[in-house]
Amino acid sequence: MREWLWQHKMIAIPLMIVLMAMVSVLVYAASGNAWTYGIFSTLFNLLWWGGLSYLFARESRKRKAALEERGIFLYLRYPGSRPGSLHDIWAGGTVSCEPHRILFQEVMSGTEVSLGQPAVLEVIKVSDSPKPLAGSNARHLPPGLKVLTLILPHGSVEVAADQAALEKLQQQVLHDG
Repeated sequence: MREWLWQHKMIAIPLMIVLMAMVSVLVYAASGNAWTYGIFSTLFNLLWWGGLSYLFARESRKRKAALEERGIFLYLRYPGSRPGSLHDIWAGGTVSCEPHRILFQEVMSGTEVSLGQPAVLEVIKVSDSPKPLAGSNARHLPPGLKVLTLILPHGSVEVAADQAALEKLQQQVLHDG
């Protein structure tokens, strides 16, 4: 359901807004208020929350563009690490690519602030093609991402990003595209 809503958000969001507005007007009317008061209150609330949503979306687009100027934005985790450890949790950040090497700089969630020293990862190969993000791996990540496993000299890492970002990563690191 979450995937479907994400893929069809241009239909789902307006539909939900209309349904919530109708419910709101009916609740105002059922509580003994005049219809005009219910309609006015509902329109005021729609404008208020619509304005806040617009400001949030605009800031989110600016932040994403600023992060993408630094490199490819993706999420990284080390599979097989102890469950609950920091390496087991998806970390969002930017990646600068070189042949057979990536430089991962973690950023604070929802900001452009870099965290700690960048990690240099030597990439030997890609173990498989990108797979859809599902199950417990999908927790705390936006829907619609795909996962790619990169083999390193001493283990592996999983990276999650949209399809275009993963293709760009493969092309820049492994020259296979």
